[in-house]
Amino acid sequence: MIGLLGISYKTASIEKREIFSFQKDEIVPFADYLQKQTGISDIVLLSTCNRTELYFTQTKLDRLTAIEKVIETIKDFKQANMECSRYFYHKFDIDAVKHLFHVASGLDSMIIGEDQIIGQLKDAYMHCTEAALTDAILMRLFQKSFEAGKRARTETGIKLGNLSVSSTAVEMVAQEIKDLSDKRLLLVGAGDTGSLALQNMVKKGIGQTAIINRTKETACKLADHYHSEVHSFLSIQSQLQKSDIIIVATGAPHHLITARMVKKAMSKREAPQIYVDLSVPRNIEESVAELPKVKLFAVDDLQKVIEENTERRREAAQKAEHIINEVAEEFNDWMVSRSLRPAIKIISENLEEVYHQELENFKNIESKEIRKAVDSYTKHITQRYTRLLIKNLKEITDNGRNTDSLNIINELFKLEANNRRDS
Repeated sequence: MIGLLGISYKTASIEKREIFSFQKDEIVPFADYLQKQTGISDIVLLSTCNRTELYFTQTKLDRLTAIEKVIETIKDFKQANMECSRYFYHKFDIDAVKHLFHVASGLDSMIIGEDQIIGQLKDAYMHCTEAALTDAILMRLFQKSFEAGKRARTETGIKLGNLSVSSTAVEMVAQEIKDLSDKRLLLVGAGDTGSLALQNMVKKGIGQTAIINRTKETACKLADHYHSEVHSFLSIQSQLQKSDIIIVATGAPHHLITARMVKKAMSKREAPQIYVDLSVPRNIEESVAELPKVKLFAVDDLQKVIEENTERRREAAQKAEHIINEVAEEFNDWMVSRSLRPAIKIISENLEEVYHQELENFKNIESKEIRKAVDSYTKHITQRYTRLLIKNLKEITDNGRNTDSLNIINELFKLEANNRRDS
C-alpha cells in the first residue's frame, strides 16, 4: 500500500503548518521514531512553507489504522498537544500517486505551474534515499513524478504569464525599473503574499531589502532566508525615505502609509519611488498616486493581468491532467505487475521441480544420446508450459489487477508445492 498524509495551505493556516514543518536534520530521527511506533520504515518526507507531506509504503496495517498511527506519531514527535486531525488529508495508492504528480506539476501550488516545488521534491527524495529510507516502490514513484512534472511544464503552457498578485506586481515593478541591483526594497508584511513578493524581488536582483512586520519573530525568519534587515513599525517613516520600492501586504483594516508620510519622505530624497499595495482593504492612501515622482500600484491595477494569465493556465492545466493520468497509469501498470511476480516465481519453481523429477525416471538409461534427447525435450516442454501458464495467468488476473483470481492461483500453486514436498 502506498499512503500519503499531508497538511497544506489548503487545509491549515501558517500557524498550524509551522507546528508540523520539518528541518532536514529532523527527518532521520523522525523516520526512526516512526518505524519504532508503527513499523513503517519506507518514507519520503516533503516539508515546505506551504505543505508537509509524508509518503510511505507498508503492508502490515489496514488503511485507517496506518493513518491513525502516523498522525499520532507526528503529533508525539512534534510535541503537538492539540486536536489536529481535521487539518490533515490522506490518500492511498492511485489517489496518492496522482496527488504527488499534481504537486510535482505545480497544479497543487498557490501559483499554478510554479517551478520551486519540483526542486523541493527532488531534494526531499534524494535526502531520504541517501538515508536509506526509500524502497523500490517509492523510488519508482518519485522518478515518475519528476517525469510527470517535467512533461506538464514542457508540453503545456502552464508556466505562461504570472498568476499571483505578488509575482505580477514584481513584474510590473521590473518593467518600471530595468536595473534593480542598486535599489532598496521595503516590505511591510511578512505573510504568504509578502514573502512571495520578496522572493520574486530577490530573483529579479534587488540590491537591498528590509522588512517591517507586526510579529518580529516572523519577520526575522523571513529575513534570515533572504539576508534582509528587520525594522519596527516605529521606524517606518525613516525607512520610507531610504527605500526606492515599497511593497505593503498586511491584514490591517486601515492605511499604514499616508500621502503625508510619502510627501515627507520624498522631500528628503531625489530619486522616484514605486509603491505597491497588495492589501485588501488598502493599506496605502490612494492619494499617494497624485504625488510627483511617485507611482502607486494596487490590487485592482494588477487584477486584469492576473485574470488573463489565470485563464491561459487553466487551459494548460487541463492538458496537464491528461499527462498526469497517462504517467499515473504507467506507474499503476508497473505496480500491479509486481503483484504477479510471486505467482510467476511459484509457477516457474513448480515446473522446474517437475522437470527434475521427470529426469530422475530416466537416470538409468545407458545411452548418453537418449539421455541428452530426453533432457532437451523435457526442458523444452517445461519452458513451453511455463510460458503458457504465465500468459494465461496475466489474462485471467487482468495483468495482476484481479486480486481475487490472483489469490486463488497463488494458493493453488502453494498447495501443489506442499503436496509434492509431503509425498
